[in-house]
Amino acid sequence: MSILPQSSVAVFARHVIALCRFRGDPQDIIYSPALLVLLLLATSAIDALGGALLGDALDALARSLFASVVILGLCGVALAVRGLRNRYVQTATALLATGIVVSLVQLPILGLLGPLVDAETLSSTDIAWNLLQILLRWAGLATLVWQALVYAHIVRHAMDSRFGFALALVVTWFVANWALAGLLLDA
Repeated sequence: MSILPQSSVAVFARHVIALCRFRGDPQDIIYSPALLVLLLLATSAIDALGGALLGDALDALARSLFASVVILGLCGVALAVRGLRNRYVQTATALLATGIVVSLVQLPILGLLGPLVDAETLSSTDIAWNLLQILLRWAGLATLVWQALVYAHIVRHAMDSRFGFALALVVTWFVANWALAGLLLDA
């Protein structure tokens, strides 16, 4: 027995792409706790692959699981405070699914970046390589901004709030994740 019927997979994919394009709503996503767990596992696997491209797959897996727990936990708290716990599974599913799309966009960027090296390791004769590295890092930052905006779009609909509030909330989640990961995981 599959988590989604075959006919629903295409519909689910269309809803996720619509969310990534700021056109869909998280309530359009199928309610399926099993799908949520599957997406959590897929997110961790994709992030571990991205970490492997950068030279630290095991750390990336731990950071991915930690980030998912923090983001989804804070999402659950925010929805509970608003009295909207019933929207959690669809909202969390939307966050994970769109996060997977962003991660898949980031994988080629990470593949081109390769293992991270210190600036002192690069010589001044590697100007073209340095320029490529700078452009790739900017592209990576752009995907992070896109992810924050998509998450804010999802949270805005899930919480029936204004976009600015949702964006501030999502940025707060990202900062909390970064700070906690730095404290607990030495990331």
